[in-house]
Amino acid sequence: MMAQWITKLKRREAAPRGRPAAFTLIKLLVAIAMVVLVTGIAAWAKGPAEPDSLAQALAAIRHEMTKSPAPWPQAWQQEYVETIRQVAVAHQDSPGYAARLEILRNGFTPYWEAVPKGDQRSLFEVRRAEIRWYCENLMAAELPSASSTQKLREQYRGIVEYATDGLLAQFPFLDPNQVRLAQVDHLRACYRLIESPLLPTFSSAFTEAQVDQLEGRWTSLRYAHVDLWRQLGGGAGTTAKKTSVASGNAHPDYRLTQRSLEQLRGQIWSLIPAPPDYYSDAVSKERAALRQRVQSQAEAHAQEMRLGVAVWQTEYLSFLLTALLETADIAQHGTAKREERE
Repeated sequence: MMAQWITKLKRREAAPRGRPAAFTLIKLLVAIAMVVLVTGIAAWAKGPAEPDSLAQALAAIRHEMTKSPAPWPQAWQQEYVETIRQVAVAHQDSPGYAARLEILRNGFTPYWEAVPKGDQRSLFEVRRAEIRWYCENLMAAELPSASSTQKLREQYRGIVEYATDGLLAQFPFLDPNQVRLAQVDHLRACYRLIESPLLPTFSSAFTEAQVDQLEGRWTSLRYAHVDLWRQLGGGAGTTAKKTSVASGNAHPDYRLTQRSLEQLRGQIWSLIPAPPDYYSDAVSKERAALRQRVQSQAEAHAQEMRLGVAVWQTEYLSFLLTALLETADIAQHGTAKREERE
């Protein structure tokens, strides 16, 4: 458009009008300045242009949120995606930017499938702070190499095998097939996250000291494993297991292994640096809101119980009053009849 205006201006000025060349040059410069100014204002109003790779990553994230929807209003979902976009735009100069966006795009799917979601605003703020933390870490961390990724896969396999072997040693009556099945499923999920390491716990290999630390912590969780076993019906005999399997639920031994390996994942999280303050603040507010919700529910239940007792007492008193009135009425009629006979 600017070239067309300049060409038209040159043609008009090319006609002999007796004006000096300096005047023509001034008009040409003014026209160029006006075009640049208008173009700049239009670009500013439109906002910064997003690279194609970022636009594709955000589109994939929106699609995943549509495929597995969260119980959030549309405005909250836009806030969530905007948080991701702002972090990505702020790190456009990071080395390997396209590769990082690819990790974000591919790693968001397994993350989103597993993350707990709720319709409370306080929990939404936790999820928004969480994805901001993960994206900032992704954009700043060193990109994993192929050898580092393979080493991390081997380390996870070794740690998980160590954990399941320890579980079978602690509970020799468990079904080995169910324990190994849970082990395979857990490792499959870990490998998927390692291939697209959006989460900080899957972005770099462990040191040997960290591996030893994880194995030691697993051993110290043996009492927690007993608690889990009891919670899942341990000690109830084989009848409970058969009933559980027949009803379509996962085998108790599978669930025990699965829940125990989730505890191991929690120990892995303790090895990474502390989360940023904004995430800790969001978690604190969610805990406070959760306590408030639990307290409100308890108060509502207590009030309902009190109301129930009051209703029962009212009904009881009404019954007694009715009985007394009927008794008085009968006595009065009986007295009147005796007087008539006399």
